[in-house]
Formats: sequence, C-alpha cells, structure tokens
Amino acid sequence: MSIRFMSTATMSRGLSRVGAVMGRGTNLPGEVALRMYPNVLSEVSFRGTVIVVTGSNGKTTTSNMIAHVMRSAGLTVLNNAKGSNMKPGIAAAVLGAVGRDGSVDSDVVVLEVDECMARFVFDDIKPDYLLVLNLLRDQVTRNGHPGLVFDKLQEAVDKIPDATLVLNANDPISQRLSNGRAPVYFGMERCERSTSTCETGTQDMKVCPRCFHALEYDYYHYNHLGKFRCPNCGFATPAADFVGSDAHLSDGSLLIDGTRVTTGFTAPYNIFNALGAAAVCCASGALTLDQFASGISDFDVAKTRIDSFEFDDRPVTLLMTKLNATSLDQSISFAIGRPDAEKTAVLYVNNALYTGLKDISWLYDVAFERLRGAVSKVVCLGTRALDAAACLKVAGFPAKDIICDTDVSRTRELLRQTSGSIYVFAASAFGNEGRLVEEMRNGTL
Repeated sequence: MSIRFMSTATMSRGLSRVGAVMGRGTNLPGEVALRMYPNVLSEVSFRGTVIVVTGSNGKTTTSNMIAHVMRSAGLTVLNNAKGSNMKPGIAAAVLGAVGRDGSVDSDVVVLEVDECMARFVFDDIKPDYLLVLNLLRDQVTRNGHPGLVFDKLQEAVDKIPDATLVLNANDPISQRLSNGRAPVYFGMERCERSTSTCETGTQDMKVCPRCFHALEYDYYHYNHLGKFRCPNCGFATPAADFVGSDAHLSDGSLLIDGTRVTTGFTAPYNIFNALGAAAVCCASGALTLDQFASGISDFDVAKTRIDSFEFDDRPVTLLMTKLNATSLDQSISFAIGRPDAEKTAVLYVNNALYTGLKDISWLYDVAFERLRGAVSKVVCLGTRALDAAACLKVAGFPAKDIICDTDVSRTRELLRQTSGSIYVFAASAFGNEGRLVEEMRNGTL
C-alpha cells in the first residue's frame, strides 16, 4: 500500500462527504481520484466476495436487489446503489469505503458496471462473480450493435479467468460469453406473458451465432430472450442451474428450483432480474434460496424506475425506461396488462440536450401498435414530442387521439383532455425526467 494510494483514498472520502452534504452526484470524488492516481483501484483489497452485475437492461434494479437481500440476511454490503456504473462512480463508491489498511471491510461488494466499460474496470478490480443479465440493442450512438457490445464484454471476461460467470440461458448473445468455461446458468420457463412469436418491435438475434442458420424458438419472453435452438448446428438454450417456473404476474411470484419466491413485481422483466439475482446470491454461497425468498419479499424497485402516485385525483404509474426499444416495449407490456377500465399514456421523450444521445431512431423500433385499443389517448411531451407523435402515426394510432406539446408546463392542461388511469413512459437521458415527474407528484404543474 503506497503513500500515493492512501492520500488519494483520503481525498476521495473527503470529497464524498462534502458531496453528500451538498446533495451532489457520486462521480466527482472518483474522477478526481483517478486523475491523481489512475491505478488507485488496483491497490484496494476486498475482505469479502465481489459481485459485478452488468448487461443492457436491469443493472441498477438487480444490483440493489442483491444488496438488499444480502443485508436482510445480516451481511455487510458495499454497493454503488445510485447506478454510477462508469469507472469514476465505481472508484468513488469503493474508495469511500476503504479503511486505513487499504481494504474494504464488507462481507459482500456488489458493483453495477457498464457493459462496455467493464474491460477497463477489470484491469484493477477482479470480481469473484460476474452476473450478465442480457445483451440488447441500446444507445446505438454509443454502443452500436449488440455484437460490438458482446466483443467489448468478452474482452472484459477474458481479463477475469478466475471469476465465476452467471449467465442468462435464455439469451443467445450473452450466454456465449462462457467461451469454454463452465458458467452458472439461470433461465425462465414459459410463463403467462411468453409468446410463440416475437411480439415486440425488436429481435436482436434471429440467426445462429455459430452457423448463421435461422434460429427456431419454442417461446419468447421478450426480444430474443426465450427457448431457442438451431436446427443446423445444435446451438441451443443450455440447461439452467437455476430454473424459474410457474410465474404468477399477479403477485410477482415464481418457483426457483422448487422454492416459491414472491417478489411483488408484476412486470416479467423484473421477475427475470430477480431470478438472476437469486442465481448469483446462491451460487456464491452467501445465501440459501430460502434466505433469498425472505429478503426479496420486502424489496421495492427504486422510485426512479417505477413509481405510483396521484395527479388531479387520478392514479399515475411512472415507468422509467432506458433509451432503447426493448425497455420501452416492456413498459408498454406492463401498462397494457394492467386491469384499469380506461388508460391514458404519457410518452415523455427528452434526450436532445445530452451530447451523444441525440439519435432518436430507436423509437421507430418500438411496437407502438400494441397501444391501439389499449389506451384512449397518448400525450406526447418533451423535446422529442413530435418524433414520438410521428412514431405513433406510423404505427397506425389515430391522429385524433394523439396530443402533442414540447412544453412540459402544459401537462395539467393537456391531461385534462384525457380520462382514466395515467401511465407515464419516461424515456430520457440520465434523469432529465425529474422536472416532469417531481412536479406531477407534488401537484405543482
């Protein structure tokens, strides 16, 4: 442990305390630390098990879920809970917990890591377990094609030969990361939302990644996730070590290897996230399935992801989505599956002001057709409201049922032209949905 390391860690902890008092973000202490000493994380030692969670969708929810159930079982846990998953955010979280001996004295360290940045993080931090949830088309201006993301993540995996990989058996892209190793697989059997054809707007893997023959599916969960096989070369869904079955979306329960786990999640993707969390918790030996089931029962998805409140005496459900079609498709699936007699959708798209995230082409991959007949009106808001309205018209949604305005301050006025329960699909860059959501929740709009 060098003097340079200790001085950098001390400085980072100090900045973290100042940031906490001022209510600032979590990246700055890490950014400064990495400028002072780029290899500072390489000198950190970890007393406990290090678990890294990555993938295109679900990282923040799943990593916080893992941390919650571990703490419920009495373990001490360090995690980057707010989703600062680039190297500066990870550095800030880790260095903030480093003791005078240069170690992190936690039973478990749970780190959410961006799938493209993992190759740089793993230069310094070697996880014991790597959970990969899925690989999907996401932020194409930054990530390009899922194949490119796979290549970057494979580079990261090759840097941690001693880590145990926990992979999604239903994902023909990410399950290939095993590359001759013996991973732990988790997989979901057919459930009530599974379909015989891909009903969402995207399917990122249609051909076999080995021989390029068309894949055949017994069922789809969403996008390209499901039970698949190649009739030409035999590439297929591997047998899962942790199998989810008999899923009930009414209470978010499922059987995992015979143990009933009730999550409270009514969205299929969050049940899938819970299955991945159970797999890594149990594979690591930190928890039994019974302990996981007990801990997950009172876990709440972060309100920045899903939230419920009232606006003008009408029930509102906020569904925060990532800037990709799969995420928004799943939010739509959730909304149309709810039993409300009448529904209004609010489509808030605001990504124009963030450099590198101006591309809006992904909106045209969303299966907006499924909103026809499921909602009475769609209110398009935000800087890209006109783009959203255009996508709805292309999908055949009647123009008379589309209300469009870029001025968020008119939200109350616009919603008074609608009726029924309100579902807000907030697709924005890095929390820029805050004004809309907070002012709706507080009734100040």
